[in-house]
Parts: sequence; structure tokens; C-alpha cells
Amino acid sequence: MGTLLLIGPSFGFGSFAADRTTNAQTAVDANAYLGIESAGDVSGTGLRADSSPLRVGTLTNNVDESLEVQDVTVQSIGDGSVDDGLLTVAAPITGDTIAVGESEPVTVECAAKQSVGPQNVVIRVDGVEGTTIRIAKPTFNATVDIQCGQGKFTGAAAFNASDVPASGTTQTVSFTADGLGSNGVATINFSDPQNAGGIDYSDVRDGDITLRNGKGSASFDPQSSQLTYNTQGNEKGTITIEISNIDVIGPSGESYQVTYSDSSNRNDGDVFEIT
Repeated sequence: MGTLLLIGPSFGFGSFAADRTTNAQTAVDANAYLGIESAGDVSGTGLRADSSPLRVGTLTNNVDESLEVQDVTVQSIGDGSVDDGLLTVAAPITGDTIAVGESEPVTVECAAKQSVGPQNVVIRVDGVEGTTIRIAKPTFNATVDIQCGQGKFTGAAAFNASDVPASGTTQTVSFTADGLGSNGVATINFSDPQNAGGIDYSDVRDGDITLRNGKGSASFDPQSSQLTYNTQGNEKGTITIEISNIDVIGPSGESYQVTYSDSSNRNDGDVFEIT
């Protein structure tokens, strides 16, 4: 017998008589050759940048031979106004095998830093292949609350970078000085929004830095897009620093990350949004 090729836009494939390379319409059938079950509306759990992969569906092998996954991808998100590259399929991956009678979860995770709320996500099974059968391009839908602009960092320094209005010229950062000690140094890196074209910090100088809370001193290096804070004595509590003379370039809704490190080996960061 030759290879049986099944191609269709949605869900699994029902049984029928077919010859080599026969095309078929699909049907909503969990007991089909490749059973596909959508998890439906999973927006009750927001998918964040630090979330574990979220299950959006299940693939089941209902034929009498193992099926090897060629690829499973995110076909589209929302109505076209959202970047389809915001999510990626975490599992299954190319080369995974679904044994006879077994099921494998389909999971997604964040691939970019943006929060767009609940969206209809279309998942496409680009192909699964056995010894005598190949199934290609069925799709299914799930509703996912995409909060990928949140939750990336550990919070070791309670670091925060404020959102910035599209017409804004200032931004505020804060972190805890507890544990920095005397002569401690904190470095805050704005290279992601700078290099990605979100906010231009190249005109910021030391005179544009205002210490709102803290006893130490702060300076800014426009070449590296880095803010440096030096403690004075054994400081405690929250350090708050305002940066002026920034130029917002990116559109509203875009998100960027700012990273933090210090001489006490704390690493942290935050994701902010242009509002």
C-alpha cells in the first residue's frame, strides 16, 4: 500500500476508503485518525513570560502505527492586529513520536514581550507521519489570555521600571537598597528599548538624572544606555530615580525590558509598556 495523504483545515480525520495520496475534508472527531481536542477557552490562566507552557489542545494517535510529528505551529493570533510571533508552540516538537493509542498535549509559551489580553489562537499541525500515512495541516482554536509583557524576572531587588506615555519625556525606576551595603553599585541597563527603537536614551546626561529617594549618587552613560547608582553608607529602603530627556519612538502597546544587576550579585529586571 502507498502512503495515504490527508490534508484539511480543521480537527481530525474520519475513516474512509482511500487510495495513495488521497485528499480529504476534515471532521470534528476526537476518534479520527489524528484525534485533535481543543482545550477551548483557557483564558482563566494568564500566559506570562515566566509561566510554564500552557496546554491548548491534545493530539491522539488512533491508527495502528506510530506517528512522528513534523511540526506544530501558531498559525494566527486574533484578528490580524496582533503579531503572530508573540507565541510559539512548546510541545510537541519536531521529531516527537505519538505511539499507537497514546495522546500528546499541545502547549504554547511566550516568544515576545507584549500583553494583548484574551485572543483567539489558531494552532496548525503542519504534519504528522507514519509508515503508510501522512496527515497535514489540520487546525484548531483556543482562547488564550496573553500577558507576555509580565513576569519575566525574579524580583530579587524589587526592581520596577515605570510605563511611559507615548508623549512622555521621563521614566522612573526603583529598587531596594537593602543588602547593597556601603559603597554598593547598582547598574540598570536600558539597551533593549534603545536598540529595539522603543525609546531613545542617547540625549540623556547626568543632569537629566534626579534622585527622588536615596542618599547616594546616580549617573547615566548614553553610549551603553546604562544608569549607575552608588550607595552612600549602608542605605535601606527603596531607591527611586527619575530619568528625563528621553525620546519615545515606539508605538503605544509595545513592551520592552530593563535589566538590573548590582555588586551584591542580585540580578533582576522589569518589563514596561509604552502607553
